[in-house]
Amino acid sequence: MIAAANLLREQELVERDGIFHPAGEDEVSEYRRRWEDEAEEDHVRSAIAAGATGSIDFASLTGKIAPVWDRLPRGTDLGTVVEIGAGYGRIPLYLARERAVVWNAYCALDISETMLRRLVEYRERFTPGETPLYPICASADELPLEDASVDTVLTSVVFLHMGKSFVARAVAEVARVLRPGGSIVFDASFPNARNPSNLLLQAKPERLRPPNYMKFWTRREVESLLETSGLTAKTGPLELVAGAHEVLPRRVGPVAVPLARRANRLAARAPERLHGLTTLTYTVYSPGLVG
Repeated sequence: MIAAANLLREQELVERDGIFHPAGEDEVSEYRRRWEDEAEEDHVRSAIAAGATGSIDFASLTGKIAPVWDRLPRGTDLGTVVEIGAGYGRIPLYLARERAVVWNAYCALDISETMLRRLVEYRERFTPGETPLYPICASADELPLEDASVDTVLTSVVFLHMGKSFVARAVAEVARVLRPGGSIVFDASFPNARNPSNLLLQAKPERLRPPNYMKFWTRREVESLLETSGLTAKTGPLELVAGAHEVLPRRVGPVAVPLARRANRLAARAPERLHGLTTLTYTVYSPGLVG
């Protein structure tokens, strides 16, 4: 069992009703308030962009799980884990129950306190255990964790909502807290700026974009981020792959796009030389962790 003193920078945190917060935190930002409002309205829809949530059960909570999580070998021990943008706990719920993945401590970091309270609730309901859980309501670019204290860092569909300079600081923080040889999975984190489906989204005027609107990356930008942040120096070589392939959006507003499903099935089988266009989002992972 990992003691909090060996992991958390306790002098930087205060605990309020089971949730850790930065000591002396400032007013709630517009960005954070937006996520709090969405979580309070419908936390499942906010996390996975689903329709309005009906009954809360394990299947609805773990919807839209990407294939990368099924590639973690069954029974994997992740050691000490930090998840950035943990939300209501979709990833650890799925890994624990469907993949028998274990860990010795789990730091669930999210900007929304509402989400973290749901995470605590659903853990007790669906995957109760004795492993320490540290819900931390804090920003990803200032992790209140000790240097080289973490074995594994996970995140799923989170960095894509953050500005590029913020992501650079967050990934540098990941590099700081990881132990040498540690592992990462950044699932569907970097929307491809050159993908045809994403071009329409990029055309939206800046003044009409909310603070959490998607940001778009080229493959070269992602490769540079992994290197200049110091992350690959900690983890060793990382795999940068397509999280999904697509060439046509399935819908434009309420209107279905004709032949989109067929075109996207073909895109998934496109030769590698076309992946710079067909890749919808990039996923990054440690090859020693993901089979």
